[in-house]
Formats: sequence, C-alpha cells, structure tokens
Amino acid sequence: MTTAWAIVGGRVVLEDGVAVGCSVVVRDGVIVDVCPDGRLDDGLERVDVRGMLVTPGLIDLHVHGALGWSFSDATQEAFDGILGFLAAHGVTTAQASLSTDALDRLEAALEFAEQHRPLRVGAALHGVHLEGPFLSHQQRGAHNPAHLRTPQAGDAERLLAHRAVLRMVTLAPELPGAVELTRRLADGGIRVAAGHSATSTEMLDAAIGAGLSHITHLWSGQSTLTRSGPWRVPGFLEASLSSTGLTAEVIADGRHLPPELLTIARRCLGDRLCLVSDGISGMGLPEGTRFTEGGMSVEIRDGVCMLVDGTSFAGSTTPLDRMLSYVVHDLGWPIPEAVRMASTVPASVGGLADRKGAIKRGLDADIAVFTDDFTCRGTLVDGRWIHRPQ
Repeated sequence: MTTAWAIVGGRVVLEDGVAVGCSVVVRDGVIVDVCPDGRLDDGLERVDVRGMLVTPGLIDLHVHGALGWSFSDATQEAFDGILGFLAAHGVTTAQASLSTDALDRLEAALEFAEQHRPLRVGAALHGVHLEGPFLSHQQRGAHNPAHLRTPQAGDAERLLAHRAVLRMVTLAPELPGAVELTRRLADGGIRVAAGHSATSTEMLDAAIGAGLSHITHLWSGQSTLTRSGPWRVPGFLEASLSSTGLTAEVIADGRHLPPELLTIARRCLGDRLCLVSDGISGMGLPEGTRFTEGGMSVEIRDGVCMLVDGTSFAGSTTPLDRMLSYVVHDLGWPIPEAVRMASTVPASVGGLADRKGAIKRGLDADIAVFTDDFTCRGTLVDGRWIHRPQ
C-alpha cells in the first residue's frame, strides 16, 4: 500500500507566480496535487516548511565537478561526491560535462557513466555533455589546445555508440566536417550546441539546418562583431542573440558576465534562456586553491576559477542556488522567472519537460526548499528527501 504526504506552509513557486499557503502532495515519487493547505485530508502526513520557498528542483545542464572532483575522473567517488554537493544546493538533475580531452579518454568516461549506479544520495544524473574536443583554437578559453581536433571519419560512429548516455555535444560549427557531424548526432537523438566558436552566421545557419539547437554559455568563447572595410560583420555572439529558435545558457555568477550583459541576454532570449553553473572541480573549495583541470593549471581567484596566468576564466565556483540569489537579489529579476531559467527551461532543453521542471500535477516530485536568500534547506529527488527541512 502506498501513502501520500504533503509539503505544507510554503510559498510555492509556480510557472506564473508564487502561491502562498499552498501544499504540494506527493505519492510514489510523483506530484499528485497542488492545492491550498486548508484542502488537505486531516490524516495526511505533513512536512511544514514554515514560509520558505518551494521550487521545482534545479536542473544544471553544464557542470564539470565540485569539491576537488571532476566527472572526467570517471570514479564512483567523484560522481557521487559531485552529485551530493549539487543536491545540497537544490539541484535535483545534472548533466555531467566533460572538458576537451583525447577522444579515447572521453569514451572511457562515457563508458563509466553508462554503468554508474548512484548511491541515491544526490542529484539524478541526466547523461553526459561533451564540451569539446571539436572546438575553435581561437575561442578555446581554458580548453587544452593539445586535444582540440576537427571532426574526422569515424568520430560520429564512436560518439553514437554511447547514445544511451551521451545527451549533448558542444562544437564549433565552422570546423571542417562539423555540420555533417551535427547532422549525424542530431539524427541519433543527441542535442548539439554551438560553443567556443568563431563561426560565421552562414555556418551557424548551416549547423542549425543540420539540427543544432542550443548555444553554450553566451559571451564565453564567442567571436563578436568585426569590420570588413565599412561593413559590419556579425560574430557568433550577435548571431546567437538575434536567433529566433535557439535556446542558450549564461553563467550568472557575478563574475563571468557583468549585469549589463545578463540583461541583454534576458531581453534577447526571454523564455529560451537558462542558467548553468559551469562549475568545475574548484566549486566549493576555498579562495586561492590551485589545481589541474583538463591538463591546465587553474586557480580560484576573486570567487571564480581562472587559468593561473590570468588569461582566461576556467569555470565557475558558484552553484545554481547562489546564481538564483544573485539574479533575484542583486539584479532584481522576479523569482518565478529566475526559477524557470534554472529549472523549467533546462528541463525543456534536456528533453525532460514531460517529467521535470515545474511543480505541477503528474510531474516527478523533484523539489527544492529555499530560504528567502536562496539558501537550500531541503532537496527532494524522485519523492525521496536527500536533505529534509528541519
């Protein structure tokens, strides 16, 4: 026999507003009702969250690691440690991102992810995202240039062999063979994103025609406007911002992008914009920590990961709950809109909108509980408390 129970006394963040005194009823890992507290059956078990915010679980589509671990390590300890850290910050679903590396090592990490069995103490793993190795040298950022490559014969087959776990590939559309690789991957059910690229509008359009649908971290690794004599030639950034069907992501950590650029992204993309952490193994570690990421020397400096030589950011130290706090409290974005960017939109991008990304009857009971400043006090994954509000 199954029993239902309810989260009560909270301010429930719905897609179109915040409902006060609203209950969320859960049974067998599914949300079965969203109703006023007063409509609950008297005998129903209750978890009272005392006025805190109740949101859909956050979904991080672009995260590499945390607490000194990287998904590229391909170990049980690393995967469970990262997923546990994310759950403590309200993330209920994560897409493991792997940075540029030799293709055989990326395949080994994909093979590990296919057989990984979580300890059920963290966020759920929604497959793997390859950020590279098919990236532009010119826009590589902190990616190791030794392992960058253009698509070669057989690469599509090697990647498609892992379609059970491979969810997304970020590539530079201007590379020789990239459009055909995009077509092969998209036809195989793998989402293709453009990133770390100096693509022209024409090559981006060709990739879109082949199935590309997403933009990896706006402004980070993107070419911008140039001049050819008197003529202004849009770069990858301008093509991204003016697009009509692409989804895109931003790193809203208060370091990668100043407020003005986040405002531009919000105005241009609207409900096609999502927040990602792009957190690497330095996330959760103290200022001044030095470590190696993807073969590159990295330091945590001024609240962000950057190459030791200071030439490029290397990733974020900020999980999604702190990004929500930044865009809501520092930038003044409405709570429902910000939460949609960290849950509803990424659910759609990841092909999960029929199961996750909103507090709605019939969806998975993936829920986060936050204080007003978006400090996480509870995380529910598939109806199980990973962290229960006290």
